[in-house]
Amino acid sequence: MSTRPYVEHVYSNLKSPRPNGDAWGIDLGQKTLLVGSNTSHKSTIVQAVELAIAGSADDIIGRSIVSDAALLLTLAPGDELGVTAKFSDGSVANYNARREEGKVKRPQHDGPGAKSLVHRAVAAALSGSSTTARKAFLEWSSGDVKREDILACLPTALHGKYKDIAEHRGRDLNETKTLIEVLNYANSRTRETSKEIKGAELILESIGDSIDAKPTDETMEKMRFAVAEAREILDASIRAANSGMTQEEKESELNKLAEQLSAWEQNTLTYEQQKKDLSAQLPHKGENVDLAIQIVNVATEHSLDQCPVCSSSVGLEHLQRCQAFYEEQIQSWEQQSQSIIEKLSEADKAIGSSNQNVAAVQAEIDRVRNIPVYAKDARAIPVNEAQSRLEVAMDALGKMEVVRERWNDLTNAQNRIKSLANDNESYRALRIACEQAVGNLLSEQTRTFTETVQQYLPEHWVFKIELMDGDREVFRMGFERDGRLHCALSGAEWATVITAVSMAVTSKMGDDEPAVLVPYDRAWDTRTLSAVMRGFLNFEGQVIIASTVRPMGRPPKGWTIIDMDEVSKGWVEPEAEPEPEVEVSPAKPEPKKAKRKKVRNEGGLSVISRSARKLEERGYSMADILTMTKETAAHLIENNVEPHTVTIMSDGGFEINKVDNILPINLPPAP
Repeated sequence: MSTRPYVEHVYSNLKSPRPNGDAWGIDLGQKTLLVGSNTSHKSTIVQAVELAIAGSADDIIGRSIVSDAALLLTLAPGDELGVTAKFSDGSVANYNARREEGKVKRPQHDGPGAKSLVHRAVAAALSGSSTTARKAFLEWSSGDVKREDILACLPTALHGKYKDIAEHRGRDLNETKTLIEVLNYANSRTRETSKEIKGAELILESIGDSIDAKPTDETMEKMRFAVAEAREILDASIRAANSGMTQEEKESELNKLAEQLSAWEQNTLTYEQQKKDLSAQLPHKGENVDLAIQIVNVATEHSLDQCPVCSSSVGLEHLQRCQAFYEEQIQSWEQQSQSIIEKLSEADKAIGSSNQNVAAVQAEIDRVRNIPVYAKDARAIPVNEAQSRLEVAMDALGKMEVVRERWNDLTNAQNRIKSLANDNESYRALRIACEQAVGNLLSEQTRTFTETVQQYLPEHWVFKIELMDGDREVFRMGFERDGRLHCALSGAEWATVITAVSMAVTSKMGDDEPAVLVPYDRAWDTRTLSAVMRGFLNFEGQVIIASTVRPMGRPPKGWTIIDMDEVSKGWVEPEAEPEPEVEVSPAKPEPKKAKRKKVRNEGGLSVISRSARKLEERGYSMADILTMTKETAAHLIENNVEPHTVTIMSDGGFEINKVDNILPINLPPAP
């Protein structure tokens, strides 16, 4: 009997129709048919299983493999979406998405992953190109393919290249997947080298259209010599300018400075004579006038009637007349001297300026006299002229080097194109050879794989794969009818084929890995559904089919058929209160036994509730949390009950483990 685990219970608030958006729960079988109307929440069950297993769901507003938490939260009644799936081996898969303060948090997922939803990968491969489908089917159908088997399909000249690529691209892969990796790499490199060739050709074309004649090595050498010579002349000119003077230059400079010194000295003498002449033109002012007026001013200020000089009693009026006389003399003298005084001031300034120039010229004469005399370099020219010559030579050399570099680019582009063309041809040959190897291996493996797929299909459906159409490689599959392959299948037929192929692929997985297959189509007719369900019984994994109709006749054994209309109705309507259980005390005293709390199971604890998270933090397993009722959870939290002290029962209640005949907590009253 198969040990492959399957989902036996799902608990979630996804699209919950229950009051207040409470979570719902449902039991599933290894082969489950969900039957109900279009509003009976069949897709809800399927999507919840997908979220728990892979963290993504299909058929969300017409999109597949939706993992966007913000979009998924639109399917929850509040700001939190949770799913828990319990497997037949006791393991648990969880998905949780939350929105806090208006922001969607990163979803938490703990499950086997998308590899358990094999039908997704199969559908994706079959919806691609023939090449994609061929490569995928080779991976699925190949058995113990060895490196020698693959090399036997390739030309000997390509063995080395194949091995080199396989060494790097096929590390830790089997030989079939390594072949696919090498094929993908060769195909990618063929495209890349083709693009590179076009790019190199564009560069070659742009260079060749406007390039000047290529400078010869001799011409380049002459121009480099000219630049070097111009640089030496500049260096010599700079040294000459900074090192000293020749004897001729020194004498010439001293003569010029001597002439300047003589001119400034003569200028000083001229202004000094002018000052002397002006001073002689000033009108005479008595020597005692200034002193006399000071004495008279003191006498009048103090209203004296005696002369301050001779002490004669001349009277204040006489002293005031003397004061007026002297002031009139002073004013007359100043009016007559004003113009001459101004000219004397200008003469003083001119004399000062001339003396400064004399000092400056004399200092320059002293500096020149101290400059050492050197022998003149014949190459030395004015520095500006030397700089101009060097710039012209360097500009000419730079232009030649640009042209030479463009010619080098042209040559490199030509060589690059040749190298890329060789690589392109090599990768193209390897790609073709690998595709042929894939075709050869497919041809060998197709019959066995077809037989494996056939065992999961109704007896009267003949599955067939077609790999060649004349000389052209193709990949077609469908049913053989009247000796011909029919690929135009109905939705139900196509869903059945994808599921059957997925079942064959699942045989490559480990027995301990869950495999849950969900046929995409739901427009089943009763006859087809009945035949398909019988064929799927041969599959060791889990199948969940959603349908609006029941199978024709008696349902196949081994299938769990769930009426979703009734289930969804039960989710909405309250359950009847069960009769309380009554325990009868034994007539004879018995040894103390662990008491058991009987609690009505109302659908279990919500895995997205705060209580569930608190219990998980205390060490309770998710399987126990999923089983216990809300009343049980509340009691365990309120009394701080440790997980090792209780056993959670299948009805949601709990038993207290007896330790030395002492009960660690008081039991709550029975319901």
